[in-house]
Amino acid sequence: MAKVVNHLKLRVGYGAVGNQNFPGGAPNPAYVGAVQFFSGPVGFGTSNMINGIPNPNLKWESVKTTNVGLDIGFLNGRIDATIDAYKKVTSDMIIFLTGPNLIGVGDQWDDLKAPLGNAGQMTNTGVDLGITSTNIRNDNFTWKTNAVLTQFTNTYDKAASAASALDGKVYYNNYLVTHTTPGRPVGSFWGLVTDGLFRNQSDLDNSLPQFGYKVNQNETWLGDIRFKDINGDKKIDAGDMTFIGSPLPKFTWGLTNSFTYKGIDLSIFLQGSQGAKAFNFLRWQLEGLNSAWSNQMRTVNDRYTESNPNGSLPRFTVTNKNNIAMSDRYVEDASYARIQNITLGYRLPTAFLSKIKVSNLRIYGSVQNLKTFTRYSGYDPEIGAFNNSIKLMNVDMGHYPNPRTFTLGANLQF
Repeated sequence: MAKVVNHLKLRVGYGAVGNQNFPGGAPNPAYVGAVQFFSGPVGFGTSNMINGIPNPNLKWESVKTTNVGLDIGFLNGRIDATIDAYKKVTSDMIIFLTGPNLIGVGDQWDDLKAPLGNAGQMTNTGVDLGITSTNIRNDNFTWKTNAVLTQFTNTYDKAASAASALDGKVYYNNYLVTHTTPGRPVGSFWGLVTDGLFRNQSDLDNSLPQFGYKVNQNETWLGDIRFKDINGDKKIDAGDMTFIGSPLPKFTWGLTNSFTYKGIDLSIFLQGSQGAKAFNFLRWQLEGLNSAWSNQMRTVNDRYTESNPNGSLPRFTVTNKNNIAMSDRYVEDASYARIQNITLGYRLPTAFLSKIKVSNLRIYGSVQNLKTFTRYSGYDPEIGAFNNSIKLMNVDMGHYPNPRTFTLGANLQF
């Protein structure tokens, strides 16, 4: 056993910390009132407005973390492995205490900011695995590999009240795209479930009423989206909205291979994510097919028409608003694999450098974000949180893609 396992270490940890970070757009400080002044039209003086509603009882979030880890070394350092399992519980979460629009406060850029409060609890659990191996090592050539794998789950445990939820809205607060209730991951996508298009008269004859629309060319007609009756009440309405995807991946991974041969070194870093969903709201704008004055992608050429009854997209209509309802039509698989970095370097021989009074000279070139393999139709499947909001994870509002970068450089030592 000692010849195989030469290092073994067990780690156990527990800690509790506070967090005073406020959500994006929150007034700071949030526990006192403020008045914002701004200049009005010439001759009318200055104006003022309330900048947020204070909450003097606001306190820090509490984050309690428990973790267990194991470090193992095999074969005299040829293989090292690290395994960590953790549980992080965030309670008294600092969130906007929003309500119906009629009360006049919210969390959007043009709202009178709702008060911040301590409400709800969230739990993150996960496992991190890391392995480093020296595959080949001799006088002239080495090959080392480092692999990491991360799996985690997120659950919203408690809400502020039995009737409350964490809602994420976009486009001037008009469209609800995420709706998180206890037991679900934060930022869960919310909407209708599509069931193809109405492609023939038989489909229309057997259709259920969709948000009160009747069967005619101005309401429900050939080429319109058909939705599933989730609650079984023989009609399609807001009661059929349901959870349609999670922005969280099943796992993420990274793989680095490093090679050296005499003075040449090469490093290749791959990374990816598997199982996450993305809500491509940009498609809602560019494949909406509800306005003759809006820019559209070329994919709309494959819309339903009389001459193209098998089109993949619904018909063009300015009267049936159901076709642009929030639904799984815009939810896509955001899994990807990426060649994140390749670096090639050359270290000049010491015998040559000694002649020019230089102790070390390495010339290198690298490329960042070389290639991404994905089925996601947007610019970049690695989206993040829109407006830094945990409620809008992987909501693509036109996320700017990561650039591809080429670098040439030198490391010089005298």
